[in-house]
Amino acid sequence: MKDRALARLLGETLFRDTVEVMSDPANQPSETAPASPAPAANRDNSAVAQVARTVLARQRLDKYLWLIQQAYDDAMWKGGDRTRIDEHFPLIWRTSIMLYEASLSASPHRVRVCTPTDTGDGFDCRDEISRARIVPIPADAPLILVNQPTIG
Repeated sequence: MKDRALARLLGETLFRDTVEVMSDPANQPSETAPASPAPAANRDNSAVAQVARTVLARQRLDKYLWLIQQAYDDAMWKGGDRTRIDEHFPLIWRTSIMLYEASLSASPHRVRVCTPTDTGDGFDCRDEISRARIVPIPADAPLILVNQPTIG
C-alpha cells in the first residue's frame, strides 16, 4: 500500500456505494443463481468478493481508478487492462473498507458538541460522553409501597 489515507478515502467511498448498491433488492444474490463456469483457481469466490464484484459491476471503475492508483502498489493495477483490477478488486475493497471502519469512533455515545463563543466569531468544541439516562415509564399497575408487608 502506498498511501493509507487515500486507501481510507477509497474505503469510505466504497462503503457508501456498497450500501447503495446492496440496498437495491435487484442486486441481492438469489439462492437459485445460475451455475457459473468453473472458477479460476486463484479467483476469490467468497461472499465478500461477490459483494465487491457486484458493486464494481454497478459502479463505473473510473470512479475508483485514481484512488486505487494512488493508494495501492502498482502490482495491484498496473500492466494490464481492467482485468487486472477486477482480479484484485475484492482485496482492494476489503482493505479499503477495513481502513475506513478503523477510523470510525468506537463509542456511539461520544458526541462532539460545539457552541458559539461569547463574541460570536467562532465555536468552542468539546467531546462529551453522555451517560445513559433512566427515563421512568408510567405503569398502569399500582406500585408497592415501601412500608407495606410483603408476601414471603
